[in-house]
Amino acid sequence: MGRGVAVALSHVRKQYGSATALHDVSLTIHDKEFFTLLGPSGCGKTTLLRIIAGFESVSDGTVQLHGKEIADLPANARPVNTVFQQYSLFPHMSVTDNVLFGLQMRKVPAAKARQRVKAMLELVQLEDFAQRMPAQLSGGQQQRVALARALAPEPEVLLLDEPLSALDLKLRQAMRIELKQIQEEAGITFIFVTHDQEEALTLSDRIAVMSAGAIQQVGTSHDIYESPVNRFVADFIGESNLLESRVLAHDKHQLTCALPGGAEVQAQLSDTSIELPVGSSGYVCVRPEKLRLLLATDQRNGVLQGVVGRHIYLGTDTQLVVHLPDGQRVQLRCQNAQQNAQLPEPGERVSLDIEPGSARFVSH
Repeated sequence: MGRGVAVALSHVRKQYGSATALHDVSLTIHDKEFFTLLGPSGCGKTTLLRIIAGFESVSDGTVQLHGKEIADLPANARPVNTVFQQYSLFPHMSVTDNVLFGLQMRKVPAAKARQRVKAMLELVQLEDFAQRMPAQLSGGQQQRVALARALAPEPEVLLLDEPLSALDLKLRQAMRIELKQIQEEAGITFIFVTHDQEEALTLSDRIAVMSAGAIQQVGTSHDIYESPVNRFVADFIGESNLLESRVLAHDKHQLTCALPGGAEVQAQLSDTSIELPVGSSGYVCVRPEKLRLLLATDQRNGVLQGVVGRHIYLGTDTQLVVHLPDGQRVQLRCQNAQQNAQLPEPGERVSLDIEPGSARFVSH
């Protein structure tokens, strides 16, 4: 990537009594990167963020910021700042005074502080709201004030703990675009925590998918979605068809896999660090948009046969649920581009073709 390292965590572990919140986490986050920690509730992502912020201590391991060890530094001595779910603006202070507060606490000279506040309000496009009170602002505007306040002291890294979760859907979608733009213009590292997959895929330069206190996969949005390394990542990110299968043959990382019903499919192994012997069991992962509906029954090898279970109209496309002979079921999406396009009715037999190169074999 050609960037320096902003944050480096090495073998970080966090223990609460007999419960382990983080298991041997090692992670490198680049300078000026929008990096996302993604996972379900209780996976350890917020604990990891709080360790970087200094709100939690490590039980073991090291935490470095731009090459300097900070694990023993208190939170107020670290050149990082945090934006929380609740913006916690001072209700009795104007927008200007909210942003100015942190600079005054750091005894920044008044002229320089005022200049910095002006620059931050311009960055978040709130210069016309400088004298408003928080109660006079929308949720999205309050969030931008919180961002300006956090960025004003010029932190080396900004930490964001699900800052969009309190917004409604339309505003949340709009703020994603603004947040990424603010990060690029601010020119610093953002570390973002969310459980929202779409949010992570939209915003991130890279994503770390977490589960049960461990990192499952790190990669770009494209890597995570197109090439999940295990069943958890495949199932958690977007929609997936996970079909039980067995390896019949392999040529390096290109596998021939058999489904219980007898169909054979070609799949790639995403986790290139492992070797799978013939007979290994796992799952063939196929995204719903990678399946093509064949209205005429097609007996070619590699084509799945099944019976339509039901239709689900989704506006831009229609989701079909198809039951395979072995009892497994798959979902596919058909775009509603042609209003008169005829889809097979529930109970009809169909054939499904997998887009070449799109199937992935994942482990348990």
